[in-house]
This record gives sequence, structure tokens and C-alpha cells, in this order.
Amino acid sequence: MPSQSDGQYAVVQGDECVTIDPLGNGSQSVEAFYDYRTPNTAPRSYNYSSYGTTHLQEDDTSSLFLYEGRDGISLVLLHDQHAGDTAGGAVTMEFTGLPDAGEWVIEDDGYEGRDDEFMHDRTSSRITWVYTDGRNDGAVFRGGLDDDVELTIDPAFNDAADFRLYEGTITDWQVLSATENGYERTSLDMTEPIEIRSDGCPSVSVTELEIDDRVTTGESVAITATVENAGQRTATTAVPITVDGEIVDERDVTLEPGETTTLSTTTTFDDTGTYTVAAGDRTMTMSVTGSGDEMVGFGVVAVSLAALAGVLLIRYRQ
Repeated sequence: MPSQSDGQYAVVQGDECVTIDPLGNGSQSVEAFYDYRTPNTAPRSYNYSSYGTTHLQEDDTSSLFLYEGRDGISLVLLHDQHAGDTAGGAVTMEFTGLPDAGEWVIEDDGYEGRDDEFMHDRTSSRITWVYTDGRNDGAVFRGGLDDDVELTIDPAFNDAADFRLYEGTITDWQVLSATENGYERTSLDMTEPIEIRSDGCPSVSVTELEIDDRVTTGESVAITATVENAGQRTATTAVPITVDGEIVDERDVTLEPGETTTLSTTTTFDDTGTYTVAAGDRTMTMSVTGSGDEMVGFGVVAVSLAALAGVLLIRYRQ
């Protein structure tokens, strides 16, 4: 089961992927954590807001995160800040791929005569929140998020929401992730949908780079790169091969989790000198001599996985 320490969950938006860890430690129910108060709750409030998450709320900001509670993992959504400087707002979100085993355990707001609109159909929901100044809004979905998850959230803020009653404006959409010392925030594109996945971000890298050990001008030189997907999901990656920063070849590779492939290309050097050859984020320096000159340089050079310092830019397969 993915948990706070596993780092398995990810938020994917376009070409970007952010690994997230749930907040919470499993000791408290998500209902107690959220602490939704109305005139009919104890304690009561006429602000119809979440009182347990005020430390996570921000003015003019819509936030989402996973929470590890006593009954498993929950998805928590928060819009704006209770008792803040907000002038209200409007948010519509469409959810697809909700687990069959789950349900919305908190609908903020859920009272009779509410302005918010919650529409649910098995594994999909469409929710519009509207709230006045000084209040916040939100919801909690619990169940099935401990298993394989591929949940899509398509947002619409402010005038793009299904309807709007108040003039306040959301200016930032964020995902929160637990850290050793608390949590961190990552801003999202407010106009594009996201996926929340339980299989993490792809981790594709060039683990080894090799080139001929004797190189002379005009001679065809072989360059070989080993590429590995150390992540938990299939990834399609562009692997550029460069000489002194200029692309001499580029290959698209699609790798299953744990799969490795080898790419080979050839190039020639017209001038003697020292060159930097790179594949992805792996580099090596080589010398080219004139024909008949003594080779100054290096044997077969391999850059191992132990020296890995980064990962390739990834185009995610949807």
C-alpha cells in the first residue's frame, strides 16, 4: 500500500510530474482533521467552513492533497481561507476515475438550501463551490485510494466555473506534499487538468555511455547509450545525443517499468581536438587526432548508474 514514506503518488499535468506524499500519520480520522462546522455541528459555526485545516489554507488559493487518516488515504480539497481577506469565489471541478470503493465523506457545503452543487455518478463527479467573503469551501473523498489510482481532475476557476455568485478570485492552484519538516506547495496550471496516480513519476535515465577508444579525423565513430526506466510506469522519452552541445542524433524510446534498451549512432570528426559527447545527462570527454597521430586519450569510457545526477526530460504517455 502506498504510504507517506513510499513516495508512490504523483500529480501529472502535461509534461510535468510531481511526486507527492500524503499529509497525516494515520492517527486521526479525516473528518476530525477537516473539522467542518455548521450551525448543526458541535462545535457549531455559521461560517460553514473547515476549521481543522486553517494552517493549510491560503487566500485566493485552491489547494489539494492526500491525507493519511485512521481509515486510509483521502483526497482533500480546500478553496480559499476561512477568516482571511478573500472576497469569496467560485470553483468547478470535474472528477473522473474515482474509485468504486470510495465516497465523498465531506461535502462542504452540504446543508439544505446550499449554493454549492455536488453531482455524483459512480466513478465521476462534478462539483461547483461558491462561497462568500471570509469563508472557505472544499470536500473530502475517501476509499479506494490505497489501491491503484488514476484519477483526473479538470478545473474551472472564477468566470470559467459553472456559475458564480461572488466577486472573489482564485489566483493560484496548488498541490501539497508532506516533507520531513511539514509540507511543500507546488503551483499548477489553472487551465489544464491533472492526473493523480499511484504509480509515481517515470524515472528514465541514461545509465551508461560508450564511445570508440581510438578516434581519428574522418573516421566513423560509434556512440552507444544505455537507457533505463527505473520508475513504476511506462514512459516515452526523447534521448538526444550531442557533441559539444549540438545534437547529432535523437531517438524516442518507450520503456516499460524496469526495462532497459541500448541506442547506437555514428558520427565523424573533421578536426582534431577535444570534444564533449553527451547522451541525455551522461557526458564524456574524448580526443580526436589526425590519422597517423598518436592517440591522446581515453579507453572505452562508461558512465555508470552510480554517477547518476539527474533524469531526462520526459514526455508522459497518457
